[in-house]
Amino acid sequence: MKKTITLFTLIALLMLAAACGGSDKDSGQASPPPAGPAKPATNAVDAPLQELAKSVESNPSADGYLNLGNAYSERALFDEAVEAYKKGLAINPNHSAILSNLGVALYQMGRFNEAKDQFEKALKNNPDDAATTYLLGATYLQMGNQEKAETMFKKALAIDPTLPEAHFGLGTLYMLQNKKDLAIKEFETFLAGPPAQDPRARSEAERYLKQLKSGQ
Repeated sequence: MKKTITLFTLIALLMLAAACGGSDKDSGQASPPPAGPAKPATNAVDAPLQELAKSVESNPSADGYLNLGNAYSERALFDEAVEAYKKGLAINPNHSAILSNLGVALYQMGRFNEAKDQFEKALKNNPDDAATTYLLGATYLQMGNQEKAETMFKKALAIDPTLPEAHFGLGTLYMLQNKKDLAIKEFETFLAGPPAQDPRARSEAERYLKQLKSGQ
């Protein structure tokens, strides 16, 4: 099943890394990012969500709990999302999409080590998943491990050279490292390729590129 939340949210967290100048290497964690995806979250259990929850609970399945967890995550209800994803994993412990989206929910809560563990589990089941490889790289970047972040971003591109988020990730990393030429190359590649899932990414890449070329 397609992961509709993961790349959408993590690209925004890479923007945060660039804005904050990186993470706290002493603590191994960055400040927790703003919760929720780019679109406004209702942050409430509305009637459709209640109906979905009742439907899934009455006929439990791993995919059903994936959909329920995603619905909670879209509303920034991450505690509920984590619970739903874990119920799905109780049915199918190797469900890669649930593992990845659980990782994102944990990430949004600032629980980076736990998020990393979930991404790694997902990749054991499906090592050629470029999106989850990128997500692991983004997690390493937020944890302050730039070397592993770079390795994961490059590995994601080796799997899928068209994955725009991985180019954005490398551009962000090189920008943090003051590797101006490499950052410019990655952001230009990102802008020339297919659009990222998060529409904000293009405007942010253009802004970073302008800063880099102007020497700011």
